[in-house]
Amino acid sequence: MIFSMHRISVPVYDQMLTNLDYVFEQAADFIAEKGIDEGELMQRRLYPDMFTLGQQVLRACEHSAVAMSRLAGIEAPDFSADPDTSIAAARARMATARDFINAITPDQLEGDPDRPITLKVRLGEVTFPAQDYLLHFAKAHFYFHVVTAYDILRAEGVDIGKIDYLGTIMKDKFKDQR
Repeated sequence: MIFSMHRISVPVYDQMLTNLDYVFEQAADFIAEKGIDEGELMQRRLYPDMFTLGQQVLRACEHSAVAMSRLAGIEAPDFSADPDTSIAAARARMATARDFINAITPDQLEGDPDRPITLKVRLGEVTFPAQDYLLHFAKAHFYFHVVTAYDILRAEGVDIGKIDYLGTIMKDKFKDQR
């Protein structure tokens, strides 16, 4: 079976951003119940030199949308704004990223899987074959920020578990066992 660039990107990014949105919904319930300051929660981080929760969301959205824009040869939404300071703003940013990603068609991503994708990183300029860029660079960065946002929420006491991180792909399979 041949996997298209669309099939290995759009549904995956959509699923994980949907799952991240869900855990933020749980976080909203948590802060309402516990009386926690939302702005303070969005400033939490796992370690002093790591990004805050708001920055993790910004980066997850940015990495997914920018990756898709590079692969499709189109401009991505501007995610250069400051990190979100509220759960509602973070969820809105996720919705923007999801809307952009879901608007990309299979035709926009097809072509030579070895076409060059060049980007500037902190250490300089780097070029990847398109498929390698998606599978080994873009997705790795995206997953890192999604899981770190999840971990911050979990560390702060939000009642979420691995099945929430994995989302509907697992929840649907085990819905009768809850």
